Amino acid sequence: MSRADSIGALDHLMDDWYRQVRADRGLQAAVGFDSSMEHRDWDGAKGSIERTYGRSTREHQGTLDTLAAAIQCKRMLRVSQSR
Repeated sequence: MSRADSIGALDHLMDDWYRQVRADRGLQAAVGFDSSMEHRDWDGAKGSIERTYGRSTREHQGTLDTLAAAIQCKRMLRVSQSR
């Protein structure tokens, strides 16, 4: 699988994940979360949760962890792609 295909697969995986967490009413209170996710701006989505609930929120820790992992994967794929 090429890096471009890997990035595409990650985008689709996160789109599917977002459809699942979108039902969580608590995340809708995080200003900018939906807009960021729709634009695949995972850093922005993570930041909106952290600004709304704090970095150590137990209620949304799984969401923050998922976003952090996706951000890291995308960065690694992009760095590898530019080499």
